Amino acid sequence: MIRKLLLVISIVLVISFANSFTKLEYDMSLIDYLSSDTTLSEDEIAYLNDQSTLIYGADYNSPPLRYVNEGSQQYEGLVIDYLRTLSIELGIAIEFKPLIWNEALDLLSKGETDLCDMYKSEERSKKFLFSNPIYYQRGAILVRKSENLIKTVEDLEGKTIAGSKGDYIFEYIDKEFENVTGIETADLQEAIKLLTDDRIDAVLGDESVMNYFITKAQLKNEYIILDDYLYEREAVLAVHKDNSKLLNILNKAISNLKKKKTMELIYQKWFGISPLITKSSSSEKLTLITKYVLSLIFVLAAALYSWNIQLKKEVKRQTNELRLSNNELETVFNGLTHLMTVIDDECYVKDANKTFCEKYNLTAGMLKNAHCKDVNGILGSVCERCPIKETFDKNRTVIKEVKDKNRIYKVSTYTLDQLPQMKKRILVVMEDITDFKLTEQSMLQSTKMAAIGQLAAGIAHEIRTPLGIIRNNCYFMKRSKLQADKDESMAVIESSVDRANRIIDNLLNFSRMTDNTISQTNIYNLISNIYDLSKKSFKNQKISFGLQCPEDLIFIINSESLKHVMINLINNAVDAMSEGGNLDIHVVADAKEMIIMVSDTGKGIDADILEKIFNPFFTTKEPGSGTGLGLYITYNEVQKMKGVINVDSTLGVGTTFTLIIPRHDTLPLKEIE
Repeated sequence: MIRKLLLVISIVLVISFANSFTKLEYDMSLIDYLSSDTTLSEDEIAYLNDQSTLIYGADYNSPPLRYVNEGSQQYEGLVIDYLRTLSIELGIAIEFKPLIWNEALDLLSKGETDLCDMYKSEERSKKFLFSNPIYYQRGAILVRKSENLIKTVEDLEGKTIAGSKGDYIFEYIDKEFENVTGIETADLQEAIKLLTDDRIDAVLGDESVMNYFITKAQLKNEYIILDDYLYEREAVLAVHKDNSKLLNILNKAISNLKKKKTMELIYQKWFGISPLITKSSSSEKLTLITKYVLSLIFVLAAALYSWNIQLKKEVKRQTNELRLSNNELETVFNGLTHLMTVIDDECYVKDANKTFCEKYNLTAGMLKNAHCKDVNGILGSVCERCPIKETFDKNRTVIKEVKDKNRIYKVSTYTLDQLPQMKKRILVVMEDITDFKLTEQSMLQSTKMAAIGQLAAGIAHEIRTPLGIIRNNCYFMKRSKLQADKDESMAVIESSVDRANRIIDNLLNFSRMTDNTISQTNIYNLISNIYDLSKKSFKNQKISFGLQCPEDLIFIINSESLKHVMINLINNAVDAMSEGGNLDIHVVADAKEMIIMVSDTGKGIDADILEKIFNPFFTTKEPGSGTGLGLYITYNEVQKMKGVINVDSTLGVGTTFTLIIPRHDTLPLKEIE
């Protein structure tokens, strides 16, 4: 509200300054200057066309305003030049008629002349209409320098003065003084002669005319025009009371000449100095500018004061909001179930949430400014493998799994914004994922057991074959009496037992719960063992199997994760080839990565659902035939190996899954513990 008020005040000040300036500069208001229509109407043009000339009648001896030149006998003067310019502006000739002043007023009142310049007065307004001002004039007082008893306007009381007959000074004297004797003369030159003859005390009249006469007569050493003047009045063009149309025409022309500063230019033509007949606006301009500057300073000061108040209010509001926000953040920080702590770049604890304090049975005061190595098990690792160090060194988020007292935590570190002259800090978030890990492992094991169920028929057949051989050879041994035959049967029985034992070992290796370790793994043997468990179902469904892999390919990897991935991909391929087909596995490796391609000639996957197959619980199988978790778990296991899995499928042609797994030969064989 205050800002709006200050804006309004500023606008008002600017408009007021502009209005005052145009008033001083052009003697018209800003509105008049911008909106005045100075174009003559058709009716006004017709009026001028009807007039052959306009007659100007005024006194003949008021230099420099108007006078008859003694040499050329021409009517000259500043006002005469102005009227000639006015004649050009209107496009009509003006005839000049020099008269005695009193006679000029009389002829204008009778309508025998058209215009005359004069001061406005209440008495004259009974006979004449007045235009806008064309120049300004002071009513001056001329006195003797020596033994002068008149020094101010008030000193005229009781004195005898002289002036031109019909001049406005007599109207002024009658209003302002009670006892002043006035003598009317034909012109000011005659009045000055009365003063030089010591017949009067002072001469009153137009300053410019009076100055002209005393300069010409070289009287400036003996006579002086007082600084204290009677008045400063507007001189206008007067027309007859009934000639309002001419008045409107003259006002339009005067407005145009004011914008051109015609009177000042004419005076400079005559004298080349600042004119006496135009209002001296320099001091008024300076005063106006000073007032405007002071007003502007006041507005700026008020604006600054208002801004300061608003700033204080805004600071107070934002401080309250920050305090409230800080309280909310602190509540959230302490309400989270994750263990959270803030640590600086020197590994000192700066803050910790309530859950963290309760975990380590310490208060916030005890934890603050404690070194992290003094907080037992804060990260479950030694300094060399600490994710805090890695975060500060690499200036990025680090996520690792650590163990602490038989619990598994996911540790995430985040860099915090650094304030000037403040140490770097990071936020450490420790999430207990032990239950999640157990659930994940249980899910993997459940999927594994489901796969075992699918392989049960083939495994039973594989075990029955050596059992049948053992049974037959036992019967043969009972019947045979030759030791050589018994030895041969015993060898066959031992071989069959070894075969059955290998099948059982393979099944146990596949089904057992495993940890999350990585080791050197023979990829050919891993895939071959999976095939051995599944070859019965391959044979029953008329699926041919092909494996192209170097038999000596050793790769450091989590073998259980890869085994689970391969079982899921092989089972999905078998399910996709219900009417038989080919399943081919190609494995290649170089110094950087290993690529495994699992291709089948099954029914393929529709392009519309291809991007959804890795989503949890998404399946295209009949209800009861699948959980929709197989490929989801496969995708997660590949992610854990830092690898990628891609799929390419064509309906009716087949599907190819491509695994790209980077080498991790430089990794330790165990996770950080």
